[in-house]
Amino acid sequence: MENISRVAGRVQEIQARLNPPPAGSHGSFAQILDSAAPSTPMSRDSHAAMHAMPLGTLFGPNGPIPVAPTTFEAVDAYLHANGLSERNGHLETHELVEVSGGWYGTARLLPPAAHAWESMRAAAAQDGIDLYAVDTYRSYEAQAHAHEEYLAGRKDAYVAPPGHSEHGYGLAVDVTNGSPVGPGDREWEWLTENATRFGWYPISNESWHWEYRD
Repeated sequence: MENISRVAGRVQEIQARLNPPPAGSHGSFAQILDSAAPSTPMSRDSHAAMHAMPLGTLFGPNGPIPVAPTTFEAVDAYLHANGLSERNGHLETHELVEVSGGWYGTARLLPPAAHAWESMRAAAAQDGIDLYAVDTYRSYEAQAHAHEEYLAGRKDAYVAPPGHSEHGYGLAVDVTNGSPVGPGDREWEWLTENATRFGWYPISNESWHWEYRD
């Protein structure tokens, strides 16, 4: 029963990023913050149930883009092994790796994601594409502020409640070229064709937001 509840919670988080509700439909910021809790990773024995739940299809210039797999064994194992599963948004600097391509300078990711980001960035550079991230790891406080801005209608794109974003694990990047990348941008087209080779997947209707899953 506990596993079913954990899987259902994870599905709701992913569904929210695929089909976010409109601003103003969540209740007050105080209510959201009071009820927010760190995202609980899916246990290995729940993979089959999770995988059976469709998450929808996203499309790139060359057709459907694989949606982020829900069976992320390596990431799940890493979080558990390092005691990070219950610390979404509360990671220490030494638990993250500073990566290149930070639009504002410093950018940090969880070690597996950092390695994959650097590998993907190097491959993109060989094709004449310079990938930059405007947002990587996000603290609980930063996520709370961004979510409050969303609830207040000052952000159009959905922002997950604190404790429920992959940014809080250093497993997400928002790619920019001065503006959030999207259809028509060379960076976005390259990502839709190549990102999954490096473990990066789109998991929302935000064309700039990519999450590490391998």
